[in-house]
Amino acid sequence: MTKRCLTLLLLAAVVLLGTACSRSSQENAGVVATVNGKPITLAMLEFQYDILHFDSYAGTLPTVGSLREAYGQILGSLIAQELVSQDLEKRGQQVSDKELAEAEATIRADYPDDTFEKMLADEFIDLDMWRKHLRYVCAMEKFQRLVLRPSVHIDYREAEAYYQEHLADFKLPERVRLFVVRAQTKEAVERAVAFYRNHKGATGLDAAVPEAQAREVTVPKALLSIPWADSLHNTDIGQAGAIMTDKFGYECLVLLERLAPHALSPEEAYPQVEAALVERRMLDAFEAWLSKAVEGSVIKVSERLLHKQEDEDLPPETSPEDSGNGTIASGNETG
Repeated sequence: MTKRCLTLLLLAAVVLLGTACSRSSQENAGVVATVNGKPITLAMLEFQYDILHFDSYAGTLPTVGSLREAYGQILGSLIAQELVSQDLEKRGQQVSDKELAEAEATIRADYPDDTFEKMLADEFIDLDMWRKHLRYVCAMEKFQRLVLRPSVHIDYREAEAYYQEHLADFKLPERVRLFVVRAQTKEAVERAVAFYRNHKGATGLDAAVPEAQAREVTVPKALLSIPWADSLHNTDIGQAGAIMTDKFGYECLVLLERLAPHALSPEEAYPQVEAALVERRMLDAFEAWLSKAVEGSVIKVSERLLHKQEDEDLPPETSPEDSGNGTIASGNETG
């Protein structure tokens, strides 16, 4: 939902290039936009760009034109997210520090010991900036849950029509149901797998082998990674595959069930149908809300980020010195 929503109605052609922005005067303090007086910084804009494009380079620097387009979409997203945060604050439902800490703890739980910090360091991700991003994510999720979802209602006739129009989507391929165990030591994985098999379930596993992480997943057979497929080769139901290594330690799969291809009945498919229709309705609701929020807000963007240069399609290092200053306003105010 968010990819389309967050770029809607906002700044279709914005932002010159990161290096030019960095040369802006001290009084701007790195602020590239304000939303009702709340700043959006160049640091956050660059952070979002780096996250989205970390693996996209192949030895070629992007042109200023491509940066303008990418930065414009990201800035539009940040502006929309800031509007959401401000709306929640007005309702007294802003993301609390406790909620943020709980969200971070949930994410960290997928990384044993200090591997979360190692991942951040390896990817050159600033923790404070990542937390600011996470607060925006939490705000969007909270806004969807508390504001948008209560306004959405699905009629059974609409659900039935959707099912008939998307029958192919409800034909499930061959799948495998797995119990996945991970730990930093092979011995911990072995103990966790033994506990699971001996107790015929995971109840009590966290206490018995706290250094191991375990979960149950169902995966289409065709989408199994090569290591997973190799591990499960000739493995019987209830048996564990060979222990594998990955960059975070060791991993083992217990094969729980092989599921044959299956076409879902309307009753079986209803949760998926409802989810798809709710997402569509929430998208419409968000677009309507965002349109009103933009009209009722003062959104200012640094002037030096808006004007297209004659050499825009040249690589960044060949562009001339930027000489603009000031802001322009969107929404109900013009500059």
